[in-house]
Amino acid sequence: MEKVSGHSVTAAGSEGHNRDTVDLNIALPLLTSVLSLGFAGALLWRFGHRQEAYHLVWSIGLLGYALSAGAEVVGGRFGWWPELYRWWYLAGAIGVAAYLGAGTVYLHRESTFRWLVSICLALGCVPPLAAGYWGEAALGLLAAACLAVVHLRRGAWFGHVAFAALVIGTLLAAAQVLRAPVDTSLLPTSSQQVVTGQAFGPDVRILTPPFNIAGAAALLAGALISAWQFWRARTQPRRVLSNGLIALGAFVPSFTSGLTRFGLSSAFFAGELVGVACILAGFMLSSSAAIPHAAPSAAPARGNVAA
Repeated sequence: MEKVSGHSVTAAGSEGHNRDTVDLNIALPLLTSVLSLGFAGALLWRFGHRQEAYHLVWSIGLLGYALSAGAEVVGGRFGWWPELYRWWYLAGAIGVAAYLGAGTVYLHRESTFRWLVSICLALGCVPPLAAGYWGEAALGLLAAACLAVVHLRRGAWFGHVAFAALVIGTLLAAAQVLRAPVDTSLLPTSSQQVVTGQAFGPDVRILTPPFNIAGAAALLAGALISAWQFWRARTQPRRVLSNGLIALGAFVPSFTSGLTRFGLSSAFFAGELVGVACILAGFMLSSSAAIPHAAPSAAPARGNVAA
């Protein structure tokens, strides 16, 4: 067993392993990266033809997924270095869940959904606030307050304001992540070791909660609200399945990453592949369904709620 960034992983495939054997810890993230990149391109093509904003935002999230998995391929094959690690962290830890959630925001006009997103963004600021990172917490709380005000005064702008706030937040985070020192002693030294965020200091790791909590909340809220509306009206079952698959795809990698504590390093990369497959299936269902627009109101909307 080897000790890597606080996780013990089995060094299956180290010395004595047949070099001709396919290394799943490289093959799986490679497949994940190719699938994500291909579908990101497909979504961009759809955005160019249909001019629907959620296609653009989802494509950014999938591009982050592709870049993160691609960095794992390069790091596993050739070794990790600080610049590669910084881009892996920025693309994966900052860019995936937040942009997938922001794309879903464009498709939900229910008042309950928008309040949940605003509140969860504020809750995502609790960790930096508790740790004494006042600037990061203040910016997140300001974004949450802006979303709440926009929802009350200019509901039609909610998706655009959420996306703009996310882009600004990503740029600010990138300025810090790409200049942050990296503890190279905590970087993986083989493909059998799972990369984590522990090579960064707490001032960088504290950036992720507002992005990930708000993004995950949007995905989960979208799935739950769609399920509730289906239960009440017994209509649009494809909408429920679509939202559920996208939410599941975002949460599967988080679950499988925990299995690395038991020496199952390949489970992490398999989880990424299963996650992106669920997301792609959800996107295909949502794009093939005809979704009418819903009127913004405090009551549950009856249309435009697919993701």
